[in-house]
Amino acid sequence: MASISQGRSGLRVIMLTGRPGVGKTTMVNRIYEHYSTSGFKVEGITTREVREAGVRTGFMITDLSSGREGWLARKDLGTGPRVGSYVVVSEDIEKIGVAALKRSMNGTADLVIIDEIGPMEMTSSSFRNGISGVLNGDRVVVATVKFGSRYPEVEKTRQTSLYWEITKENRESIYRKIIRQVDEWIRKPKGAVS
Repeated sequence: MASISQGRSGLRVIMLTGRPGVGKTTMVNRIYEHYSTSGFKVEGITTREVREAGVRTGFMITDLSSGREGWLARKDLGTGPRVGSYVVVSEDIEKIGVAALKRSMNGTADLVIIDEIGPMEMTSSSFRNGISGVLNGDRVVVATVKFGSRYPEVEKTRQTSLYWEITKENRESIYRKIIRQVDEWIRKPKGAVS
């Protein structure tokens, strides 16, 4: 997979996919730590699973800018969009996820992280609109996409972005590629001529 400076349309987007458990969320958390501790402004969202007594009971969503956290989906809820055995907490997606995406589009972030673009998040039309806006905006973006997922908002951008599949064998080399590419994009403003 060759590195490119910018996609054909000038977008500066890296999309990551991979089978469950290969470390996509761990990788974006490392990227967040790397850039936020280096003085760059990083915005966006991350998700994490919640386990009780060793059993996964749901997922939390976190706004990287404000630190606000809420439920993305839980097993013990009765109403709301259902994805597998989980019920999506639409109110928290709107208050936390959509608000973070809007801030990312309109703010001064050097880097926007989105973890993840998947079926739970995409039950929200506002979230889908926010994803489309961020992916087609002027920010540097690193996003994870659920393995095998196909969403129109992602497919439009996929052709002009870097799209890498993470495996346990290549995740360290992919991490280094991401850092090199994001460094280049952050240090060279969009539209600058070499």
